[in-house]
Amino acid sequence: MAVTNPPNYADLFHRRILQNVSYWRDFVTAHGEDMAALDGERDGILKALGYALDVADAWPPAYEVMTHYSLHLERRGTWEGWNPLLEQAVRRAEESGDLAAAVNLSTLLARLCQRQSRPAETIRHYRRVISLARRLNDAFSLARACTNLGYLYTEQGRWWRAEILCCAALAIFERIHSDHGRAHAENHLGFLYIRQCLWEQARQRLERACSLWQEMGDSHGLMRGFINQSALYLEREHPDPNEALVFLEKALQQARLTGEEGEIGRISANMAIAYRLKGELLQAEVYSQQAEAVFRRFSDSLELARLWSNRGLIYLDQKEWPKAYSFLKASLEMWRSLHYKYGEVEVLLHLANYDLAREQHQQAAIQLDKLEHLIEVYCEEAQCRPLQLLLRKYRHSLTEDSTKTTEAIATPVVK
Repeated sequence: MAVTNPPNYADLFHRRILQNVSYWRDFVTAHGEDMAALDGERDGILKALGYALDVADAWPPAYEVMTHYSLHLERRGTWEGWNPLLEQAVRRAEESGDLAAAVNLSTLLARLCQRQSRPAETIRHYRRVISLARRLNDAFSLARACTNLGYLYTEQGRWWRAEILCCAALAIFERIHSDHGRAHAENHLGFLYIRQCLWEQARQRLERACSLWQEMGDSHGLMRGFINQSALYLEREHPDPNEALVFLEKALQQARLTGEEGEIGRISANMAIAYRLKGELLQAEVYSQQAEAVFRRFSDSLELARLWSNRGLIYLDQKEWPKAYSFLKASLEMWRSLHYKYGEVEVLLHLANYDLAREQHQQAAIQLDKLEHLIEVYCEEAQCRPLQLLLRKYRHSLTEDSTKTTEAIATPVVK
């Protein structure tokens, strides 16, 4: 009687893991631009990676899947469960001595955390990239991490650090002749100069970035450049909402083309600002609500804080006082939870304007005096200018209203 050996189930399972992850590698490579196909297979891909990352010889195809698929999840906002897989992949890369892979994966993890409004983790991951890139003499990854970190610091109001990092990155990109990198660094500097109210410098940087992206046919980059160009016309001392809307329509076309759903939220938010400045408040409210739906789905706390501040101003213009106060307070609490001092002070200025709009002149004056001191004490020198411009605008309104009140009291009533 013949005796057969029992099947080696561990070996079969091992081979199945290799076959499965190799299949998904081929799938994501073949369907790189097919968003519907990639969306539909999300659960299967994540499950396969969960097994593959525990198997040493499954690492090469698993790494390819992660680098291809991460960008898709980032753009679509369907990233639940992706952070721990990226962290596991970084550990696997470091344990296997594949430092180049660790650099790429840490960059993806940092960018994902940045989109998720997780600044402390973002900074930690970018610092790891910078350290590893220096060890590998990887100039491109080093510069990319510096400019992306600079962009985050701009959002946080840490403008001195932001400019140093972005300028250092730009110098590296120019040295290694990377037009892709140059465009991003120019765009980030343009965004920084908008925040600093350096309008002409911002315009020049953003035009350079968009010119490079147009030459390369980079729809993703061009979309971001158009969004920042819209911000230039919305945030300057004398806004031009019509010009901003021209750039926002261009950005929207690119966003739809590339499937950048998170960026559609930013575009809608800027459209809400533009229509508020035009006095078309109902249209502004519609775009603000559309943007909020996107930001909530993406759990984008930073953009929600900014959006709620503008929504409060929309309701302030409509004289819907309870709604205005509610959204401004929600924005304030969000900025505080994110530890973004600049955003916090800006909303406090809007709350002083809320008192002013309701003719609570004494309360508004007290708050503006406190905020003037707060700006001087807590804000970097470069931050003072935009906040002081807003402070001056509200003080001017306070003076005008007080003068009108005094004149009304002094004018005799004719019977």
